[in-house]
Amino acid sequence: MPSTVLSFRADEEMVSKLDQLAEATERDRQYHLKRALSRYLEAELWHLQAIAEGVSDADAGHLTDLEFVKEKWVKRAENSPD
Repeated sequence: MPSTVLSFRADEEMVSKLDQLAEATERDRQYHLKRALSRYLEAELWHLQAIAEGVSDADAGHLTDLEFVKEKWVKRAENSPD
């Protein structure tokens, strides 16, 4: 797969931490940046998909009554050991 070069500015502290990580793991900056970006994108895209599914459910009328939810959490709090 062809790759594209990305560049961005980072503060010195962040670069220093990245270099420490790279040295400790015997991997280069690119390895860690690609891994971090991949994890970030996966999490953010999952979140967007979950929101879209929730909106679709709401649009289809699949809603939970607010009073039911409140009652459930009140009971849980009452039964909590704290």
